[in-house]
Amino acid sequence: MAEQRKPGRPRDPETDENREIFLEWLLTPRDERDPATQTELAEQFGVHPTTLANWKRSPEFLEQWNLQYLRTVGSPETKGEIMATLRRTATDQDDPKHVQAAKAYFEIEGSLRPAKQQVDVQVTARSVSELSDADLQRLLSAKADDELAKRRDAS
Repeated sequence: MAEQRKPGRPRDPETDENREIFLEWLLTPRDERDPATQTELAEQFGVHPTTLANWKRSPEFLEQWNLQYLRTVGSPETKGEIMATLRRTATDQDDPKHVQAAKAYFEIEGSLRPAKQQVDVQVTARSVSELSDADLQRLLSAKADDELAKRRDAS
């Protein structure tokens, strides 16, 4: 039976609720984050800043972060249209908003997505069935990201 929390007993700072709040914070544009820094957020949770850094490296957290990122940005078609418009504006030296557009483009493209981790996986036809669902999803996601990057670079 699960232990009930006693009144006055401090809450565990490493809860799923704090992880969800941290995830939402990461998906918020940097200039809109409150608190402004990861260190301040760690203090608010009552944990050391390295705890948050460790969460960000967790495969499960990275998977959630990526899924939430994709939901936040919207459909791939919408993201593509927005990014194309920002890129056109950013590269048009005659447009007075080209600097703002370039800043927005790089901010959207880089700041909300979790950092990529290089993973080398060798899969044989026989071993695919041995992959966990999460490993298979990560492998497919990495391949899809690579393909989308190639298409984006080609356009």
